Formats: sequence, C-alpha cells, structure tokens
Amino acid sequence: MRLKNSNQDNTQDLSKPTYNPSGRSFSGWLGGKSQLARTIIEMMPEHSHYCEVFGGAGWVLFKKSPSKFETINDINGDLINLYRVFKYHLDALLQEFETQLISRDEFERLKVIPSHTLTDIQRAARFYYLLRTCFGAKISDPNFFSHVERPRHLKLGDELRQVLTAIHERLQKVTVENRNFDVLINKMDRPDTLFYLDPPYYNCENYYGKDIFSRDDFVKLRDILKGIKGKFILSLNDVPEVRELFGEFNLHSKKIRWSLNTESTDENNGKELIITNFPLPE
Repeated sequence: MRLKNSNQDNTQDLSKPTYNPSGRSFSGWLGGKSQLARTIIEMMPEHSHYCEVFGGAGWVLFKKSPSKFETINDINGDLINLYRVFKYHLDALLQEFETQLISRDEFERLKVIPSHTLTDIQRAARFYYLLRTCFGAKISDPNFFSHVERPRHLKLGDELRQVLTAIHERLQKVTVENRNFDVLINKMDRPDTLFYLDPPYYNCENYYGKDIFSRDDFVKLRDILKGIKGKFILSLNDVPEVRELFGEFNLHSKKIRWSLNTESTDENNGKELIITNFPLPE
C-alpha cells in the first residue's frame, strides 16, 4: 500500500486569490484599504491560509476570492463582537435598526453608553451605528457626521438588509479572532500561510484608541516578521521611519488618498508603502 505524500497534498491546497470587484465591506474605516485592495490582492502569492492580522473593516478580505482557510483578527473587542453578530445573529441585528433614528442626539446618547453593559446584539448595533454615522470612520472619540450635500452612510430598511446579508454570507467560513498581533502570528504561522497586516499608520497610533498599538510595537512586529515561515504583505504610510524599520524587506510605494482628507488636491494625497518578504514578479 502506497502512502500519500503530505507535502504534495499541501501543495494541491494552494491557490492564488482573485479580485472581486463587487465585494464590499460593511463600512469605511480609518486607514481602510478600499482604494488599495485590488493592488494588494494582485500581489498575493499562492497560499492555503489567509490571515488578516489587523482586520478593521476587512476591505481586502471582502474584495478577494475565498482562500481554503481564512482568519480575520482585531484587538478591538467591539469590532470583533460586530463580526460575530454579522456571522451568527444577522436577523437580530437588523431588528435593532427597524425603528432607528439617525440624529445627533441619538449618536451622543449611544456614544456614552459603556459597551460592556449591553448584550452582544445591542453592543454590535451600538458600534455599527456609531461607525456609520461618525465623521471619517474614526472609532476613538468619534464625532457625528452631517453634510447638506452628501448622503448619510448608514443604510436602513431593505438597503441595510442587502448590505449586511452579503457580509453575513462572506463570513460563513471565516474564523474570527480577538488576539494581540504577536499571539495570532505565532499561532497561525505555517509555510502555506499568507499574513496581510494593516496596522495603525506610523505616528497615528492613538487614532484607534488608547493602548491599542504603540510606537514600540512596530519594532516588535518587524522582529516577529523576520522569523516567520509563511509570507506576509504589510501596508503602512510611506515615511522615512517606516522605510528604515522595514528596509531589509521588499518595499513597494503606491499613491493613495488618506481617508480623513476631504479634498482631492495633490496636497492631501499620501504614499502607501507595501512591504513583503517575497519578491514580486517583474
């Protein structure tokens, strides 16, 4: 009797994802990758397990075709609770919005309610409401968004059901984690794992909340990535400090407009640095 070669079987599980132009996330996100998702996905090598370490609104996940195994992670407990409710309790979440009012007073009322006093579904509805009605998708100390010419971001009724049903379906085979980045990388690292990492921008660490990610964590992240067995794609703002920190890897510069800028002038355009531990095809 001839035994199967396990290495050959793993190779057969590898696949290269494709870009899905109709894929959409549930929200914008501060530093989100809606504009850069296609570029990142087209850079992806073959892999078996796709692991998004700093999930945010998951624009890359929702814009890519599914991998055999997928994990999305974030340290923000309110966000991960929202993902779980999208996946397991969609109808209950939608019921929370059946009589919802979009107003500054409601925004301010929900803003001061401690999330730990709510049920999981109430907590998810509160977080989603604040995320979709605030300015610039800024989750730390958000401000209510109101504009006389721009439509509201929060959809209600049939529009909301359509948006969230697509999210619910895409998440059915995705594992949702709520761990520190170092713990997750060490847990998931395999030769056939592809990590996508979108940490807070350098010098913008506090935009996501206190003690979420520190300046020292960039060094910690770099040192972990030096020793992994798998491959990674890391996106950060293109500043000299980032180039110095990650200079031993492959660096690719792309132009992008940052999400909190409201005008389309060249002065508001920045450069994104995409960092990999594998060479890209010429």
